[in-house]
Amino acid sequence: MVYIRPFNVEQWMDKYETKCTNNIAETCCDSVSLAELISLTSNSTTHSHSETPLILSLSKKRLDYGHIRGSPTLLTNISTLYSTPSNPFPFSQILITPGAIAANFLVFYTLIHPSHHVICIHPTYQQLHSVPASLGASVSLWKLQETETSWTADINELKSLIVPGATKLLVLNNPNNPTGAVLPLEVLMQIKNY
Repeated sequence: MVYIRPFNVEQWMDKYETKCTNNIAETCCDSVSLAELISLTSNSTTHSHSETPLILSLSKKRLDYGHIRGSPTLLTNISTLYSTPSNPFPFSQILITPGAIAANFLVFYTLIHPSHHVICIHPTYQQLHSVPASLGASVSLWKLQETETSWTADINELKSLIVPGATKLLVLNNPNNPTGAVLPLEVLMQIKNY
């Protein structure tokens, strides 16, 4: 795992910034509202819009960074979506990213070390094997075999790619991008049980 020292001021601000009466620890200038920003433009008088409740609400919105860990409303909604009565999923365990690319990168950056070996199904979305390689890991491609009607996976080839003591991660893209192939449940169970 790659180690990055904790960003202490960011963690402190995450905990206290939105709960304090007077914020004397801000690291940037005071934010402006959308209405204040519009008023600063040279032709602000030419902006005509109806004063609907939505427009009024948006115009008062301050253009700041928002909540560091993501919108509490969004986090709560995601938590509710994936929670069950027997298995609650607290929003403190949810990480919001600007798309799958960032999420994939964070997973690899967290799990991969230069001495590690990664096996990645192939063909696949290039990031899934390029990022581990860029982090110094050695990468082996588990190549799907193209037939006349589909793509198949050879479990014995996968087993042959494993480097004892070095293989730390198997990257599967299922259903596969770009082929659309789906690894059969039997193959997934063989991988799980190996």
